[in-house]
Amino acid sequence: MRYYKVIKENFLWEVGAILDTSANSNGYAPIDDVYVKHEDNAKEYISSKIVEDSPEYFQRVWKVNLATRVIYETKDKAKELIEKQFKIK
Repeated sequence: MRYYKVIKENFLWEVGAILDTSANSNGYAPIDDVYVKHEDNAKEYISSKIVEDSPEYFQRVWKVNLATRVIYETKDKAKELIEKQFKIK
């Protein structure tokens, strides 16, 4: 599963929203509605191609399960956190 973070506000979501395709196989939608700009648009999505080809709006992130919490980070930061947790060198 791929995840993207909204890094520039758009007409559907505020900065910080985490998107995935689990709710809609046609495209990306937020994993939580806390960053949805309009409640009546909570089920809206943007097609996968647009999200994946728009780095000015969306940043690819990876799910990092830490012992006490789950966060979404860039690939480099995710690796750094995993390495710290498991002392991988």
